[in-house]
Amino acid sequence: MTPYFPIDIYMRLLGLDKDCFSSWCAKLPEGSTMVVQPKIVGCAVALRYKYGQLVDAYSRQDSEIIENIRNINAIPLRIDDSLKVEVELEGVLYSPSSNSKISIQQLLSNSSSKIDNSSYLFFKAFQIFCSNSDELSDLTQLQSWGFDVPVTLRTDDPKQVKRWHSQWIKNELFSNLPTNGIVAKCNSSLTKNILGVSPSSPNWALALTK
Repeated sequence: MTPYFPIDIYMRLLGLDKDCFSSWCAKLPEGSTMVVQPKIVGCAVALRYKYGQLVDAYSRQDSEIIENIRNINAIPLRIDDSLKVEVELEGVLYSPSSNSKISIQQLLSNSSSKIDNSSYLFFKAFQIFCSNSDELSDLTQLQSWGFDVPVTLRTDDPKQVKRWHSQWIKNELFSNLPTNGIVAKCNSSLTKNILGVSPSSPNWALALTK
């Protein structure tokens, strides 16, 4: 089983760069597998599980949201505790009926307004912090823990990523979700470690917007 090491997740909720795709792609080793996911409009949330139990939750704006997070059906209160370690992961909390993330953030931050089994809020997990596995393997792991994950496309052809971007612009891709772009990531954990992160965004991922 892949080990996961605890880190300060509040400091790891980074944004996404919107650099030129060709320039970003040129930094990847030739023939690299890339994955493409919807860039969902919502609130980025980091979760910490200890011995399988949900113990903490953060957003970029607030570190006091755990009580409201516990009342969201889409987020498991427990995952497989056979790991006997701390696991920290990131996902996006969103409402399919709204393109605004502000109201969700306000709802999470309002300790006097308890969320009551919000069936209108959905959560898609997409990253395990400090994992030694590749992107696709991590998504499989997240699913095995009971999380919903984004629809994920894979290719080693940069032109295909551009075609998917064009399809998204025409509302022909990920049209069932509130999105403001697509996200391209390198699949290899080795390449991700080599590229590293900047103070504001991971160098191994890129947002393609309009």
